[in-house]
Amino acid sequence: MSLGLTPPSADLQRSTRELCEPKLSATSIYRLLAEQGHRLFADEAFADLFEDVGRRSVPPRIVATVMVLQRIEGGSDREAVDHFAFDLRWKYAAGVDLDYPAFVHTVLRQPGAPGNARGAPATRADRLRAPRPHTAPRGHVPAQETGVFRPRPSDG
Repeated sequence: MSLGLTPPSADLQRSTRELCEPKLSATSIYRLLAEQGHRLFADEAFADLFEDVGRRSVPPRIVATVMVLQRIEGGSDREAVDHFAFDLRWKYAAGVDLDYPAFVHTVLRQPGAPGNARGAPATRADRLRAPRPHTAPRGHVPAQETGVFRPRPSDG
């Protein structure tokens, strides 16, 4: 047996896409979110939940992706943010590279009461749960209980 050598850190400069795509199946939820996240969770679709001025929020697509993966994989808000910070697949699914910063777990908490400063009736979580069958990618069907898309069961 020969000595295995640790690869140089330069490999960490590759993109999440370059590292994940060759290893993930075509039906992977991570791949689906990476490829369709910009359509499923367009930032503009959440614009009415935010003020026009103030500190920038974590982009809605990233929050939505983390909430979906948290729901699928389970875990607390802290654990979900830790996954986003350290799990390459979560960053790939959110459409960001390795060096994209993590965020505070309280971003994932649902507001205590419906509505917001503009009086919108929906919360981020409500929008994630709402089925959107018209945006289902080919080969996927909406999961009615979450609004998330899942691959069609294979015949056979």
